[in-house]
Amino acid sequence: MNGRGVVSIAIVLGALALVVQSGEAHKPITSKYTYNDDVFPIFKERCSRCHVPGGVAPMSLMTYEEAFPWAESIRAELVAAHMPPATVDDSFGDVAHARGLSPKELDVILTWASGGNPRGSLDQQLPAVELKNDWVLGTPDLALPLPEFTLAADTMEDTHEFTLPTGTSDARWVRAVDLLPGNPAIVRSAVVSVKGAPDEILARWLPGQDQSTVPQQTAAFHLPPGAELIVRIRYKKTWSYEGKAMKDHSTIGLYFARASGTRELMTLTSLPITSSQIPSGKGQTFAFSRTLDQDVRALALSPDQVPDNLTLQVEAIRPDGSRTPMIRFATRPDWKRRYWFSQALSLPRGTKVDVTGTVTDPDLVAAAFGGPVSPEKTASPSKVTLALDVVAAAAPGTTGERSLSR
Repeated sequence: MNGRGVVSIAIVLGALALVVQSGEAHKPITSKYTYNDDVFPIFKERCSRCHVPGGVAPMSLMTYEEAFPWAESIRAELVAAHMPPATVDDSFGDVAHARGLSPKELDVILTWASGGNPRGSLDQQLPAVELKNDWVLGTPDLALPLPEFTLAADTMEDTHEFTLPTGTSDARWVRAVDLLPGNPAIVRSAVVSVKGAPDEILARWLPGQDQSTVPQQTAAFHLPPGAELIVRIRYKKTWSYEGKAMKDHSTIGLYFARASGTRELMTLTSLPITSSQIPSGKGQTFAFSRTLDQDVRALALSPDQVPDNLTLQVEAIRPDGSRTPMIRFATRPDWKRRYWFSQALSLPRGTKVDVTGTVTDPDLVAAAFGGPVSPEKTASPSKVTLALDVVAAAAPGTTGERSLSR
């Protein structure tokens, strides 16, 4: 090739480089917010429990390089109210540790995600964010290590049930239960109950959630002498660990309440719904109600067996006609939690608990009740139950206390 040919090729390559650079330079930036100054502080405060290297989320958002490729996905998840998961509508009811993003935080992230994803100053150094894996409530009164579990290389997810002796010789009162993941990257959720009493759920654990003590300081769960715990953990890998064997050695932590004056916290399964009451069309609504036949001081509500991708609203109507909003939330796969009320709700006998809902994914609802489903969808349980956690009506130890949950 002669010298003139080399010059011609160099000119063509130079022109291509100029076109690429020009296109990047003119990518529209409409966001007044930058990652460095505005988005990173929100991600660090709100998302770093999961979206951090080694966390349970599929990607970290703790650097600009990690976050900006996911900008459109972030926008879509926020618009659909899928993130943050397991949150509630704080304009309806008073639920502790809702952890929803504020309107201002939503505006910042959505504006940045749809407005060109500006980084900010190139020479600005942001602090490194590392995974924090520690007891949220401090050192527990009793730490119970679980046996080691291995999620095989060819398995992406699995649910395993452990039986865990407590070794206690006396009855105890449990005000909180927490889980410390041995491998935070794969521990997706956990349910802790007492062996022999599967309806009495001590805790529903989720990563990134504020694990709360019982708000009613004089109430706690009763733990019989020598009790054994049933711990059901769901393990799930993200795409980055596909093909790798992953080990976990988690620990359950129990926090005890004083025995003197403590009243028993129990579960009243009082709000069943049958499949005939759920419509099949997306956007359709449904409603049902249940009238309480006893006085209740409700401390929490949990969706025990509810199809995914529904929006549910629960309201109490007392015999005198007064209304109390209880909760409004969306159900999502993998994110079943117990919602504690900030204050106990006194619901006298005769109170009607109204539940209204909206179907947001008809395929999942059809699967929940035995109908056809798209191949990529996952079926949900066929029975739908909302459970109230209540304070026992009398002092613990008196006869008839456990009849509340039967």
